[in-house]
Amino acid sequence: MTAAGFDGVYRSSTSFYGDQPSPSLVQYLDKYHVSAGGAGLDLGCGQGRNALFLARLGFAMTAVDGSSEAIARLGETADERRLNVAGKVADLAGLQLEAEHYRLIVANTSLDHLDAAAGAALARRMEEALEPGGYLFVSVFMVNDPGCDAQGRVASETASYVRHYYQPDELRRQFAALTLLAYQEEFALDVGHGQPHYHGIARLFARRDH
Repeated sequence: MTAAGFDGVYRSSTSFYGDQPSPSLVQYLDKYHVSAGGAGLDLGCGQGRNALFLARLGFAMTAVDGSSEAIARLGETADERRLNVAGKVADLAGLQLEAEHYRLIVANTSLDHLDAAAGAALARRMEEALEPGGYLFVSVFMVNDPGCDAQGRVASETASYVRHYYQPDELRRQFAALTLLAYQEEFALDVGHGQPHYHGIARLFARRDH
């Protein structure tokens, strides 16, 4: 699915993925006592449910997505709620990030939008963009996801956007330079959008210590 395709998805709903932030992100921030403040970055932000949540906590957020429709909706919501979120329309594959700038980076099912090489390159830039002591939250779809081979099974409406389904332990290895705080792989039911469907997903929470 192209950015134009996602424009149609987001145009059809004011909150396609719902208004609530990723439960795992909320859980990790609480468990590891991540205090609010500083610069935050949300990559592949969609309509901004995570970026808006983090801005409410006190992060100065930059939110990036390839869909101009998503960023327009995010900007409207941020203005209405008087939240510090700067939206940016950009292709993640070519996105350049300022070194040691962000206290928190979120990439919720966005690295898998890129091919394996482009995703690995962005992962390196994400590591470099974290300030010392900064945190990283990443989730990706895995090869056991029904969208990877949807014949005869119910897959997500947006399964066609995924270009690289991750192998077991691949995400952990991709960010091995960081201090791993939490890592999870699961096959779980998603009732957050569209018809109930299953996903194979990996999640990582890590910190840059130096």
